[in-house]
Amino acid sequence: MHTDFAERRRHIRVYFDSEEEAGCEFSNGAGATEMLKASVLDLSLGGVHLSLAGEFNYAVGDRIMSTRLTHRTGLVSDEAIPMEIRWVFAQVEFSRLYIGCQFLELPEESRRSFANLISVKLLESSSARIALATQRDG
Repeated sequence: MHTDFAERRRHIRVYFDSEEEAGCEFSNGAGATEMLKASVLDLSLGGVHLSLAGEFNYAVGDRIMSTRLTHRTGLVSDEAIPMEIRWVFAQVEFSRLYIGCQFLELPEESRRSFANLISVKLLESSSARIALATQRDG
């Protein structure tokens, strides 16, 4: 049995440098009117890792609905995307709550937009590694 979490991943994951680089607006499920905002810490075609400021009582298995995902370059998706919370991390000494969400249904337009953003991030990180190696070796 594989116990390494990374080995269970089916999708390429990209990470965001700061809390301002990517954001997500979501509600507590279908029909909810209050919109909450979170920072996106990483993203794949399978799900998203969110960071929220404040106190929330989310639990594994809760369902939420993403309604908007943005990147510093602009809008990525404004489609409704149902998600299930797969893990929650909160500590009393932290002012933020961290949740990992799995996309339950990813509309095709959002899938294309996410795949494009993931490709751009991978190219950016590859270019940065090459530039760093060139500086170090040069």
